[in-house]
Amino acid sequence: WNKNYHAGGEEGLIDGIRGATNWRLGGWQGYQGTDFIAIVDLGKIKDISYIGAGFIQDIRSWIWMPKDVTFYSSNDGINFNIISKKVNNIADDKFDVIQKDFFITPNIKSRYIKVIATNYGIIPQWHLGAGGNAFIFIDEIIID
Repeated sequence: WNKNYHAGGEEGLIDGIRGATNWRLGGWQGYQGTDFIAIVDLGKIKDISYIGAGFIQDIRSWIWMPKDVTFYSSNDGINFNIISKKVNNIADDKFDVIQKDFFITPNIKSRYIKVIATNYGIIPQWHLGAGGNAFIFIDEIIID
């Protein structure tokens, strides 16, 4: 993550604390010019009925929703199977600050969950930050 946007560090995305609409308050981890990838170890194989990840978009500040979020499961932490891929449906030119959870309700048994969010990429020409690298901001990974 970007050192300025750490949301509490290593455990920041699994602490149960959601980020505020004002992302400047520090509840968000920011990743610039790269995809977000995380693996959560649940400690043992568990029943899972919900997997989600929370994101925010504030394009004035170079923060876009991910293009998509893909969820994977594994029982050994090595071999992962795709559960589902959710494609973003928020317009990339919307200037409102928008929070959104990408989630699935898989009804599976698993020990490890991997979440990959694809970065928006290069900021488009119509934006003041044209040519720069977009951020992904995530506040929490939720697994029930």
